[in-house]
Amino acid sequence: MSRFSSEGSHRIIWMGKPWILPSVLFRTFLITAVAIGVSWLEFYFGVAYSLIQGIQVILWTVFGFSLVWLFSIISLLLLRATYTYILRDDSLEIRVGVLTSRSSMIVSSGFSDLEVIKTIPGRILNSGDIVVRTQSEGDWEKRMVKVRNPLKVADEIREVMTKPVVRIEDQRETKLK
Repeated sequence: MSRFSSEGSHRIIWMGKPWILPSVLFRTFLITAVAIGVSWLEFYFGVAYSLIQGIQVILWTVFGFSLVWLFSIISLLLLRATYTYILRDDSLEIRVGVLTSRSSMIVSSGFSDLEVIKTIPGRILNSGDIVVRTQSEGDWEKRMVKVRNPLKVADEIREVMTKPVVRIEDQRETKLK
C-alpha cells in the first residue's frame, strides 16, 4: 500500500504496510503440495478410507492441513494489521500494535544507517526487510518487515534522512532579546 500526498508542512511521502501476498501464495502452495503428498501416501498404503472416530482418514488430513493453512494466514494478517510505516518529508515513523499502538519516530538528526535484506524469494518477488539504525542513546535499530520494492523505499528514506536540517529563528524571539 503506497500513498502520496503533498499537503501540510509534514507531508507524507510514502506510507506502507507489510506486503504479505507473496507469503500467502507461497504458504498456500507449500501446504497444498504437502497435503497432496500425504493424501497420495494414504491412498498408496490403502488407509485413506479407514475410519478414525467415524470419519475417513483422508478427511482428517484435509481438515488438519486446512487448519494449518488458516493459522498460517492469520499470522500474516496480524503482521499486516500490526505494522504501519510512514515516511514524511522530515522523519520516518514506524507504528506497531493493534489494540495498543507504539510509535517510533526517527528524525534525520538521529539517523545512522540503513540496510536492505532480501532473501532469494524476496529477490524474485521484489520484497524484503529494511533495517534502520539510529545514533540515539544506546544505538537502536528498527526493522520494517515485508516491504514491497524495498530498494526504492530505502532510497526514499535515505533521501529524506540525509537532507540537511535548517532551522529559521522566529523573528518575534529575535526582537525580544
